[in-house]
Amino acid sequence: MINWFVTYSFNNKEDRDSFYAEISAAETGKLSRQEEGCAKYDYFFPAEDDTKLFLWEQWENEEAIERHSKMPHFLNLRSIKEKYEVTTDILKK
Repeated sequence: MINWFVTYSFNNKEDRDSFYAEISAAETGKLSRQEEGCAKYDYFFPAEDDTKLFLWEQWENEEAIERHSKMPHFLNLRSIKEKYEVTTDILKK
């Protein structure tokens, strides 16, 4: 399994919450979890920092990740991110 730990950092809580509302409405997590090779795709809010959003993705292999990166809901996520001042850090293990 391949784990991706994604940290989204925003300037404020309002932007974080708006971003999360948009990706939830677009069913980004639900659609990703339905993909072949996806074992986990879950968002988390840290208890002590309301400007961050965490995502834990777990994929069976690199091929599943490659397929995921071409899916319409993944490409839509990129469009949503462009609306916000957000930095993205990814730790892959």
